[in-house]
Amino acid sequence: MFKITAPKILKNDKFQRFLVLFLTFVLLSLISFKSVIPQKYDLQEGQQSPVDIKSPREFVDEIATQEKSQMAVSGVPLQYTKDNDLQNEAINKINQFFSLVLDINTSSLSELEKINKLKETKFYNLTESNLTVLIKLDSEKIKSISNYIINSISDISKKDIMQNDEATLENIRLEFKSSLDKTAFENNIKEIIYTIGASSIKPNMFFDVKKTNELQDLVKKQVEPVVIRKNQIIVSKGDTINSYQMYLLNKAGVLKSNSISDINIYISVLALVAIVEILILLYLTKFKKEAYESINKFTMIFLTLTLNALFVIATYAISPYLIPIALMPILLTLIFEQNLAMYVFIISSMITAVLTNFNLETFVVYLFGGLIGTIYIYKAHDRSNIMLSGFLIGIFDSLIILSIGLLNGIEITQIIINMSYGIAGGLISSILSIGIMPIFEQIFDIVTPIKLMELSNPNLPLLKKILFEAPGTYHHSILVGNLAEAAAEAIGANSLLARVGAYYHDIGKIKRPYFFKENQITNDNPHDNLTPKLSAMIISAHVKDGIELANHYKLPEVIKQIIQEHHGTTLIKYFYVMEKNNSLEEVDESNFRYPGPKPRSKEAAIVMLADCVEAALRSLGNITVADIENMVNKLTKEKMDEGQFDECNLTLREILIIKKSFINVLQGIFHSRIEYPEIAEQKVN
Repeated sequence: MFKITAPKILKNDKFQRFLVLFLTFVLLSLISFKSVIPQKYDLQEGQQSPVDIKSPREFVDEIATQEKSQMAVSGVPLQYTKDNDLQNEAINKINQFFSLVLDINTSSLSELEKINKLKETKFYNLTESNLTVLIKLDSEKIKSISNYIINSISDISKKDIMQNDEATLENIRLEFKSSLDKTAFENNIKEIIYTIGASSIKPNMFFDVKKTNELQDLVKKQVEPVVIRKNQIIVSKGDTINSYQMYLLNKAGVLKSNSISDINIYISVLALVAIVEILILLYLTKFKKEAYESINKFTMIFLTLTLNALFVIATYAISPYLIPIALMPILLTLIFEQNLAMYVFIISSMITAVLTNFNLETFVVYLFGGLIGTIYIYKAHDRSNIMLSGFLIGIFDSLIILSIGLLNGIEITQIIINMSYGIAGGLISSILSIGIMPIFEQIFDIVTPIKLMELSNPNLPLLKKILFEAPGTYHHSILVGNLAEAAAEAIGANSLLARVGAYYHDIGKIKRPYFFKENQITNDNPHDNLTPKLSAMIISAHVKDGIELANHYKLPEVIKQIIQEHHGTTLIKYFYVMEKNNSLEEVDESNFRYPGPKPRSKEAAIVMLADCVEAALRSLGNITVADIENMVNKLTKEKMDEGQFDECNLTLREILIIKKSFINVLQGIFHSRIEYPEIAEQKVN
């Protein structure tokens, strides 16, 4: 029972796709684990390290950063705020005092009463002798003394006198005394002025806690964190491990005691890989069913994903900028198409982020470089174009690296080195792509633009065989190729495949070249001696003969499909009508139809139309623009009425574009024989 069931399971498409997804999941997970799970050490504080231990990842050293921050804060000067109100208060007090002196002096009080009255005010620490002098002064003298003190205090208040700065305060008072000594005031007056002035000179700059804290916070924010880089030695061989080194080992996640955090990493990686696969799978099932249904194409997409991860790991160890950024976009764009390549690349970049330890700079370069890769490589059809595209991608990457380097203040020497790695990464992408594509072609039987360009070489043995043995067919195929390429380009199909497919679509005619009109040099027609049924069999056999030749020359499957489908199930009308006219019995139409199948790709449908249009117009004599338009419209309608386009997803809009493209190209081909109806009418007139 199991011997019968096992092969059936292995041949089942769903099982094969599951197997591809499972193997990809396992491989990507293992690759990611190797990148994010470091080697573990069983070490304790006080032990000697048996080896140099490097950090497996980049992280912030919070202890060193805190120390650096504290040192920066300690250098921040204390902030003071000037209190200008103190000057006004001192001047107001002086004015009040001398106003009181004037009032007392003009009063009828006795001298003793005046002195006692002034003592009661306790404005200043004036002695009784000072007060005795004051009460004997006239108003002018008192105003002179008051003005001198106020002016001196106003000038002194302009200076910054810090709180608790007794030395500065004393120096300013000495300066005040020195200036006072130079005046003409009597000594007993000078003593009064100095006493009042000195007591009015006070600190005007006071410690501002809020400003100081704000400045310290600003300095803290400007302190760059101390970063332990990947592969930086955190413990040297022979070191006796201290508490700080234990902290670094723990942060780096290299201690065996970090097993719980490792479990979290395992779960996170597995979840991320699963999400990436699910998103790609959903995209293929919704928008790229052909790639989903073809097990070869399906396998290639996920194999490319795995290969990309391997190359990221291999190059990241040398430099983050050496990663072959454009490898996946180049392969997927050339093998499939631009939209698929861009989507898979963007989704898979999540895995690349894991492999590069979520390095933001590397991720930015990788993402933008890859997206540019899908654009630059879109029209690359040969190895030189792929190499040029890789170089241009590398140049673009280097410009991004330059911008990031300048923004981060990296030394110019290091920026130049990083830019060189970026250019090298672009070139490596091209070299790897050129090397991998032939392997994919061989294993998965797919065709790439490079392979198609090789197949279009007229010096290939099979094309030379057509040229020498069926020259009419050769030239017909070249014209069909031109028509097909232009039409495919116009609707966004694979124009190169359409052209190369057209070159080979009639290779089966080599077996009996003279049974086909384009190869008949003389008027002798071998069909004249055959029955219509036999002639139809010979004509339709060129499809089967073409497949045999294609197998012999190992042409790709997509080319064989065009050979097999370029006539679909159309009726060989000429011999069918001849048989009906000559036969009294009912004619079996199936004997006069091509075996099919109908075109299953847009390229095959375009070759079918181009083939019949070119052949029909070649059979006419003088051709006008109207002839071309009528013939293209007529033959297209016939194919549509027969349902020949039912399996190739051609829309009515695309068919209209194809017809217009044919008419434009055919006008160019037959221009020397075109006689425009309007001109002909004028000649008749």
